[in-house]
Amino acid sequence: MSLAPSEGLADGTLESIPLAALEHVAYCRRQAAMIHVEATWADSVDTVRGDLAHQAVDLPGAKRRRGLTSVRSLPVRSRRYGLHGICDLVEIELLHATPVEYKVGPYRPGPADLQVAGQAVCLIEAGYHVPTGYVYSATDHRRHEVTVTDDLIAAMAAAAEDMRALLIADRLPAARNDRRCRRCSLRDDCLPELTHTPAPVTTDPFTPRPLGKWRD
Repeated sequence: MSLAPSEGLADGTLESIPLAALEHVAYCRRQAAMIHVEATWADSVDTVRGDLAHQAVDLPGAKRRRGLTSVRSLPVRSRRYGLHGICDLVEIELLHATPVEYKVGPYRPGPADLQVAGQAVCLIEAGYHVPTGYVYSATDHRRHEVTVTDDLIAAMAAAAEDMRALLIADRLPAARNDRRCRRCSLRDDCLPELTHTPAPVTTDPFTPRPLGKWRD
């Protein structure tokens, strides 16, 4: 898999972004910029629930049982993809590693999978084989398997590039004011009703237009 070269630091390395930014930028570019560029944050019922759901894995530690080592709050990084962060839980058996990302809401394929892919490439760079990962949903009370494919890694890398572009942009992206805004904890700071940019209206040049009203 080949990736387009990106602007890096003076020594040629990529500017490292947090793993959490992958999910943020895939979900909403404006939200990602507000969090990671302007350091804007506000708690909501959902974010507090998320903090409570993470309590089981936020305390660093490890335990071993029947050849399987479970490591909580494992710091990881990738120089190749310019990523850093902490894995909620990594299960290691010999040279196989499986990251488990904890989420409070119901699982939906998409942004959370990119975060798992980011963790996977960090672990692969550390020398592990990572064919799969999981997203654990506290709402569903179960793990959802995420297969780490080349396509998923490419999508993750594209999200990382998008986040790096936001870091050097001279303004925040426009809001979209859609269903994603309803439960966003940054709604009061974002003001999507005032800052959104309507989607452009395209007109088919071959579609007859109504006659205008003339004033004689």
